[in-house]
Amino acid sequence: MNFGFALTCFLVLVQVHLSGQSALQKATDAVIANPLSKGATMAFSARKVSDNTSLFGWNADQWMIPASNQKLITTAAARALLGPDHRIPTIFRAEGMLIDSLFLGRLIIEGHGDPSLASGRTGRAYSEDALIQRWVQGLRQRGIREIQGEIVVLPRDYPGSPVGLTWEWGDLGGCFAPGVWPLNWDENCVRTQLNRDTAGLHFTMDSTRLPWPVVASWEPRRQRGEPDFITGAPQSTTRWVSGPANVTLPIAVRAAVPDVPDFVKARIPVLIRQAGIPFRVVPITYPHTQSIWRDTAWSAPLLQLISLINTESHNLYAEAILRRLGEVQGTVPSVGQGIWAIKKWLDSIAVTPRPYIHDACGLSRQNALTAGFLTQLLGHYAQDSTRREMFLQTLAIGGQTGTLSGHFRDKRLKGRVFGKTGTLTRVRTVSGYLKRQDGEWIAFSILANQFTGTTPEFMALAQQWLISLALTTE
Repeated sequence: MNFGFALTCFLVLVQVHLSGQSALQKATDAVIANPLSKGATMAFSARKVSDNTSLFGWNADQWMIPASNQKLITTAAARALLGPDHRIPTIFRAEGMLIDSLFLGRLIIEGHGDPSLASGRTGRAYSEDALIQRWVQGLRQRGIREIQGEIVVLPRDYPGSPVGLTWEWGDLGGCFAPGVWPLNWDENCVRTQLNRDTAGLHFTMDSTRLPWPVVASWEPRRQRGEPDFITGAPQSTTRWVSGPANVTLPIAVRAAVPDVPDFVKARIPVLIRQAGIPFRVVPITYPHTQSIWRDTAWSAPLLQLISLINTESHNLYAEAILRRLGEVQGTVPSVGQGIWAIKKWLDSIAVTPRPYIHDACGLSRQNALTAGFLTQLLGHYAQDSTRREMFLQTLAIGGQTGTLSGHFRDKRLKGRVFGKTGTLTRVRTVSGYLKRQDGEWIAFSILANQFTGTTPEFMALAQQWLISLALTTE
């Protein structure tokens, strides 16, 4: 081969490579120079999946608050350690005495953390109505036509707090930040009405007054129609309500259940009565009982639960899976044991630097990681094509599904970006995979802390950066 011709080809290839990198750097500079980014800390990382080598980095080693990008760690570890077909059991037992058709005893519900129980989110078979009908049918098959006894929830609590100890107070009480228990019920959230009578403010559910004291903080200068919010810690029934002073009542609100075991013990007898079996709640004190009936309800496969975590950013599901990791991989179904299992797994795959993990879902501002870590993790996970295709099923798709349905609609990106968004006050993040026109898979991460713009504004900047990444020539 002619040396001059070969040198010319080499220089052309080098120039193409540099021009691609230059375009990506220009796109990065444009994001940083945007007025919305003024005062913000930004980090960018891109990595080729084929050999897990770095393609681009800017501030990629900067420690950042990840918001819900934290869920990528949780779900990747759960998929690896528990397996995609793992299911979580909930066991229902009737223990007592059967006298003719009268059952005297306890209906025991043994939970292991299924976050979807009684919600119907993973299918009608998992709905509250279907579950009660299934249990009533099982009781009738044992000859039970009437119940006198009580509901017992076992275990009542997980070790530690039902919510993250480092979550912000303003997040508690909302349905996006409910507590998590061994027995979860309809995602631990209820649809209620906030109303007022001569006794004061109160919540009602199905026309029944809920025993939650309400403390209002009305703000006279707020305009009608501004969002109202409810706060309140788990295991404390008092709820604080804020909003404009001229708010019109009643109003429909959704609120986290303060104490799920107590809620379930009160609700299930009502539902069983509605399904046709009289149920009189009385304490059971006699010691002699026998097992009358037993049933196990299994959750949907783990991969389906992970899909809800990643595509819909469901915090309860992430926190439940973390405790399940602790139960299966460690010795205790606790946050600490779950985090231990994740860190041990990260060490085994040599992805660095090890992140600071304080919860599973990303609500804690004490979580910290780097963009370079996230692309290493995503790159490692996607090198096996079977594992990659399975994990891609759990992510939102740009312009099509989940939290990315309204973003990345540009024809160069639509259907080619698979990712996870993250949002906290002044924190915006998005990480995942980009499939380029040539078939090359790129793991990417864009993290912004102290960003003053809205989510659509951040995603518009991210779109321009990803377009440059898609067009970058290696």
